[in-house]
Amino acid sequence: MGVFVRNCRLCHEPMSSSPFTMCPTCLDVSAKVRQFVGKNPQVSIEEISQATKVPLDKIKRLIHLGLNKKSNEETKI
Repeated sequence: MGVFVRNCRLCHEPMSSSPFTMCPTCLDVSAKVRQFVGKNPQVSIEEISQATKVPLDKIKRLIHLGLNKKSNEETKI
């Protein structure tokens, strides 16, 4: 039986099967963003990007996937 490979929900890179839907790198990014937003709930997504050094498009994807507390209205998607 072959190895099951799927794509990360955030970066879309192939990853080995795991109980998580994101690769380890994106899990760390998600945790970093969530921690920052938890401590600073009124910041804009641009401020999140600057403070966490996470690209703006990746933060928007986190929000779109529902993996962050910021609302979709703030991203103007």
